[in-house]
Amino acid sequence: MVLIRPLIIIMMAIVGLTTLSPAAAHKEHQKAQAQHAQAQESPPSQAVPPSAMHEQMEAHMEAMEDADAAKSFPERLMDWFGRMHPFAVHFPIALFPVALVALVLARRRGETVELIRGLIVVAGIGSVIAAALGWLNGGLTFQDTDQVLMFHRWLGTVLGLIGGLLGLWAWRRRDSVHGRGMALALGAVVALLLVQGFLGASVTHGMEHMMF
Repeated sequence: MVLIRPLIIIMMAIVGLTTLSPAAAHKEHQKAQAQHAQAQESPPSQAVPPSAMHEQMEAHMEAMEDADAAKSFPERLMDWFGRMHPFAVHFPIALFPVALVALVLARRRGETVELIRGLIVVAGIGSVIAAALGWLNGGLTFQDTDQVLMFHRWLGTVLGLIGGLLGLWAWRRRDSVHGRGMALALGAVVALLLVQGFLGASVTHGMEHMMF
């Protein structure tokens, strides 16, 4: 029961932030997909000359600038915050594995390491922020047309909630940091982060980006 109220608060904060986000979800990714599909459908005989392609790119950039200029200040501000998502995710991605390794070593040596607690708390805060920025970047939608993007969105949301609860757990209960439950929870989070990292890269580079 102690963790239910913080969970509800975190979920309401994330959903509340999304109401201010732009409606387009990962605009650059979807445009790149559309251009790639169009290039595959077009026969070689209809190849666009380099000069015409350059003009199309300039017209496309001008259209994007006009669309950005038409946005209100809150929309532009939320869009700007959303673009922080790609680098914000590096904090939980780095801190949770480090906390797991430090905790395993501390348990094997029978030591109490207060620094681990700080790592978990900071990683938990970072995971909530990264998830919220991901919603700002992706827009207010609960079902994406791109299945990879949809899985990335919801797994990131789950990781943000779990990470936030772990950070809260470590903050409120100091002795929990050195228990087996915390080690198992950190291990599960790190495993999910690996999957989430693959999905995030797939959104940008395609599902085959790790092909050997």
